[in-house]
Amino acid sequence: MNDLIDRIIEDTKLGVKRRKKVNIPERKSGILRLSSAIKRKDKAIIAEIKPRSPRDGDLIGTRDVLSLAAEYEEGGATALSVITSPYFGGSVENVSEVKRSVSIPVLYKDFVVDEYQVWEGFGYGADAVLLIESISPVAKLLDVVDDLGLEAVVECHSSEEIEEAVNAGAKLIGINNRNLRTFTVDLETTAKLSEYVPEDRIMISESGVKTPADARYLFECGADALLIGTALMRPGNPKEFIKLCSSL
Repeated sequence: MNDLIDRIIEDTKLGVKRRKKVNIPERKSGILRLSSAIKRKDKAIIAEIKPRSPRDGDLIGTRDVLSLAAEYEEGGATALSVITSPYFGGSVENVSEVKRSVSIPVLYKDFVVDEYQVWEGFGYGADAVLLIESISPVAKLLDVVDDLGLEAVVECHSSEEIEEAVNAGAKLIGINNRNLRTFTVDLETTAKLSEYVPEDRIMISESGVKTPADARYLFECGADALLIGTALMRPGNPKEFIKLCSSL
């Protein structure tokens, strides 16, 4: 898994280069504020649509993106994260389909390496985009995000990255409990790094929630919201899982 992230980034750059030859559709929907949606909830859940995983394989099975989106919203999800990377079975078209079908904010989640992807997310209806401090040119892209009226979740993996994100003006700080190089998960990452997130920023803990008890622990660590993916994609009742995680 050590070189997987490098391959994903390189293939993402090639994919962006190809897509730049195609016109981005004109946005037809209004923008919903992810930050406002999170602040309205005591325990906010950003539910992720992740059709597959490089490690776990197919996750979506016989289900479809729109039925999942509907279940997530019915379960009380604050927002939806839509992965667009083909490595995770995603596509940018899924963003527009989901946006048309729900009434909560939609996050465009990819390995963003170029401002074209921010424009793409905007055109396809995303309300926010995910930037990764160790991969994305965050300071530059935050300007584009602001110009378009979107919001950005800036994902961090260390105290140094949190400081860089805050200094660049990030308002929503994501702490990823998953190591992008090894794909190992440690919930203590949020516990250790939460103290570096200023109180006036929104802190989102990403990855690793397998049980409602995990969710409770991360909220106790100070998270304002949790981004949950694989656990919701497993066979079972995602609506009930979201309700349990947000009510503890």
